[in-house]
Amino acid sequence: MTATQTKVMAQQLTIANTDKSFKHMYSKVIGQNTQGYFILRSNYPFNNKQNQLRLRDNKIAISLLNKNLAVVWNLNVHLPDMSADIQDIQFLSDSLYLFYTSINKVNSSSDLYAIKLDLKKGEFNQAPIKLASIAFDRKSNRGVYYIQKSKNGKMFSTMYKQPAGENDKMAIDVNVFQSDLTLLWHQNYPTEFFDGVLLLNDFKLGNDSTLYFLTSLDLAKKTLRDRKFNLTIASSKMPNLLNVPIMQEKLFLNDLHMEIDELNQKLVFAGFYSEMNSTSSAGIFTATFSVDSQKITKHTESFKAKFLNEFVTEQTVNRGTELINYFLDHIVLRSDGGLLLVAESNYVTESTNYNSYYQMYTTSYTYHYDNVLLFSVQPNGKIDWEQIIRKNQVSDDDAAFYSSYSMLVDADRIHFVYNKTIKKASEVAAFTVSNKGVSDEKIIAKESDNLLLMPAGAKQIAADQILVPCLLKSKLNLLRIAF
Repeated sequence: MTATQTKVMAQQLTIANTDKSFKHMYSKVIGQNTQGYFILRSNYPFNNKQNQLRLRDNKIAISLLNKNLAVVWNLNVHLPDMSADIQDIQFLSDSLYLFYTSINKVNSSSDLYAIKLDLKKGEFNQAPIKLASIAFDRKSNRGVYYIQKSKNGKMFSTMYKQPAGENDKMAIDVNVFQSDLTLLWHQNYPTEFFDGVLLLNDFKLGNDSTLYFLTSLDLAKKTLRDRKFNLTIASSKMPNLLNVPIMQEKLFLNDLHMEIDELNQKLVFAGFYSEMNSTSSAGIFTATFSVDSQKITKHTESFKAKFLNEFVTEQTVNRGTELINYFLDHIVLRSDGGLLLVAESNYVTESTNYNSYYQMYTTSYTYHYDNVLLFSVQPNGKIDWEQIIRKNQVSDDDAAFYSSYSMLVDADRIHFVYNKTIKKASEVAAFTVSNKGVSDEKIIAKESDNLLLMPAGAKQIAADQILVPCLLKSKLNLLRIAF
């Protein structure tokens, strides 16, 4: 069984030949090895802005496709506990693990398990291994695990927040494991903050097993005008958490993200700032934290008038000097210590109507995914160049699974692929920008090709290739794009 290939405007599109067992409406590429590509399928969409899966139910399937995109095997997943909640599915070294939680009603705990998939046979032939256990309070719905692996894939960590003692203040509990599930270290850290005040914004695991949390405090619990960001560091070598404030005097930081620069032994932070509040953006904030010296360096760069003039038809604030609804998605490290930042405009509107037939109110959600902004930032925080990917994706009650974009990072270029519109079939566009800021947009599939991409499920599989789940003539399939 071979796949069909089409050469379109310098991009080669390869459509998989899937069989009748390749069902379910939503799909995600979860990894690859020498055998081929591993695909997750579900009846429910995944969050397209969140790395951890957190599936709504466990009625999923996992498939292996060979390098020719032909199906090798399909596995309908049946967990030992049918009421379990799948937390994530991750490749660790060369092994694929499914993480799930199970409620122990006897001792009121939420237990985290990992079960290993036999990649050659396509089956779970080993017993699940219990990794952690936390007190579970169904009333407050506490007990959510966060799972993160290191960049080299040799370790992973679990983290959760839960009440510590009778005062109900939160504690952060962490475990760091090797990829074979051997525990490296564990620590429980009490905090001085209550649930809902201490927020987790980002969470990274270094290749040396150090954990980095980007936290913020919502002291007002209403306006979020001052987020009070902190870098919080946990290490097997330290009995207590190390907190490093990240703030900029007289400015409001919002949507801050971080990335580990393993090569230069530093953490980098990026986000937008405002002169008014924490919901609009007047410019870019960047910072670096040296792991060795533990010193932080901060920079701000305001949006220039010429750049802001590109948004005269969009809603802005403060007389057109601040953008709204733009949120940072990716920090791409440059070889010279600079950054490439990728942000997107997205928001949700809702409407409630009375259904006279069923005699009940129903709420409909409309998802808006608009322009993508690219900023190339020098190590000193100055902007080299900006680019705007123009799009206007609007959809109703689909969890925005066909909206947004997929990204592929090459040596000196970055490619984006996306649906031009959201309907049964769409034109598919590819936007390429070089490291000098030179860009080009091409239509790589026409509406008559009956394609609709699922950008949230895509994965880069080579320096110049990306594998994207799609609907082909309204049926689930996969599309490989080579640049």
